[in-house]
Amino acid sequence: MAEGTKSQMEDLNGAAGDNDEPVFDDIEMARTGINMLLNNGFDEAFALFDKYKNESPLMHSGYSFVFFMQALMSFEEEKLGEAHKVLQETEKKCASNDGFVKSFKKKFSKSKKKKSENALNLEERITNQVIVADCLLYQAILVFTNQDIPSYVKGGWLLRKAWKIYEKLHKEVTQLTETLAQNKIAKLPNFSSSVDPAPKNNPGPEGPNHSESNGSLDDNEDLELTVDVLSRLLGAVNFGYGTFQLCISMVPPKILKLIEFFGFEGDREIGLNCLAFTSHSKDMKAPLATLALLWYHTVLRPFFALDGANQFQAGTKEAEAIIKQKEGEFTNSSLFLFFQGRIHRLEKKNDLSLKLYKRALVEAKGQREIELMCLYEISWCHVLKLQWKEAQEGFIRLQKESKWSQAYYTYLVAVCIGSQGEVEAAHDIFHKVPGLIKRKNNQIEAFVGRRAEKFKKQKPTQEHCRLLTLEMIFLWHALPTCTPEELKPLLNVCDMQSDHNLMPLKCLLEGALYKELGEDEMAVNCLKEALARHQGKKDDQYIPAFTLFELASIYMKQPQTVQEGKSHLQLIKDNYKDYDFENRLSVRVNNALKRLKAAPGNSGV
Repeated sequence: MAEGTKSQMEDLNGAAGDNDEPVFDDIEMARTGINMLLNNGFDEAFALFDKYKNESPLMHSGYSFVFFMQALMSFEEEKLGEAHKVLQETEKKCASNDGFVKSFKKKFSKSKKKKSENALNLEERITNQVIVADCLLYQAILVFTNQDIPSYVKGGWLLRKAWKIYEKLHKEVTQLTETLAQNKIAKLPNFSSSVDPAPKNNPGPEGPNHSESNGSLDDNEDLELTVDVLSRLLGAVNFGYGTFQLCISMVPPKILKLIEFFGFEGDREIGLNCLAFTSHSKDMKAPLATLALLWYHTVLRPFFALDGANQFQAGTKEAEAIIKQKEGEFTNSSLFLFFQGRIHRLEKKNDLSLKLYKRALVEAKGQREIELMCLYEISWCHVLKLQWKEAQEGFIRLQKESKWSQAYYTYLVAVCIGSQGEVEAAHDIFHKVPGLIKRKNNQIEAFVGRRAEKFKKQKPTQEHCRLLTLEMIFLWHALPTCTPEELKPLLNVCDMQSDHNLMPLKCLLEGALYKELGEDEMAVNCLKEALARHQGKKDDQYIPAFTLFELASIYMKQPQTVQEGKSHLQLIKDNYKDYDFENRLSVRVNNALKRLKAAPGNSGV
């Protein structure tokens, strides 16, 4: 157990002991539990939330969040189902307004000075409604992991219910804030930072487009709520609302039409402002907002090319600043070490990245989901260096311990073994992959299943396996994280390939590698050859779509060829459907077109 976590547990145990008036209230205790969770004290946090889950809505929401976080990190069906069940239980308890908060308030009071019953009820009501909305949002996110149309419909309905609650609460809390300001009692502090986008005009949840609330509130009731309470409530509302806005702003265009059908859309800027506000607030979800911002800057921004096809490192500055601000709170946190590793990967410092991932793995000991996350990144660091044996060892452990996708990890083990020249063993392992597929709608499993099927009759060669490994590196958008010294050996992998059937893939990968090396003329030639060689082929339909995107990325660098790049993007959008990993590419294409529209003639997008 981390020393800080141990100390927190001792303090809480002492406070919740035999004394008649314990020092800690549910707000402080819930935040302490979340801090434990993020500081390698998973078991201790779970024990705390489990012990008091029936005493307070906040503690029950912390309890269900532990399950949600586990499910989201593991993607295991058993954990996804368990998280759904617990979130529904929390939602039901908070929606029923059965008064179990009051029994908790008798045990844990924030102040000896008693508040009016009206103010206490108002704070509790808003808190409960935020928790209900959060539970609906978390359930929607879990449902979306199924990636099929029925799941998108169900998830969209849950999002719509959450949205209606968030919208109502934003107006209500903002009106309360304005009432305090009008009465010249106090001004709500501005929690914006130099790290994240500063809120426009007002750091409140509605941003510049805030409209007046239709609800009527008693003035005396307003005045009983202190600035501290309002700040916390606004932080609580903004976490879910910000996460909501951010998620909706990044869904693929095909799914966006469905989302718009339900009557809402996402604004990325507002989402970031809301999360920045919450991360500096005193709400229990402040550390989670910080975590969400780090995830956005180090994972989502580069993977979906949100800053443009050629701005892979755009989020590192903001992420580094967040880490620096919070390092005192999360010194040895495995999750924060994980994100530091991500930052260094984006900066092409893969040796330092590997070192941090290994340290995070040690700190995460006993926290299975985080251990497996770290192990996955460690294995990929070895793949990028073509260290097949070391990568194989990591993937074998993931194959045995992760319940997410045995088919995917078995495929990675096969290509690593085959890349070392053990083609007989690789052939046997490829045979097992199709039988391990659990969900037909899982894009990754469907892809590796088809790849493995090709080797049922034909034995793979060492060159085959190495090229297939390089294919995964490309599809996972990892080439921009490699230095020129790391990229050149990958070109040698392409040079070894002589199988005529794999020539379109070889040319695409060569083009992507030359692009990263800055040799644009060579890159364009290879990519055009990939398109020509793929003509008339029915399989691997993702190749022409991804090839056109690589060409567009090169053309968008120079003002004189921007229009050519735009035409390639439009061609992908209009002519290519139902290919592997369509969703992830369509998000990149959509973002690139939006940037071109916003700044026509601009290079470097």
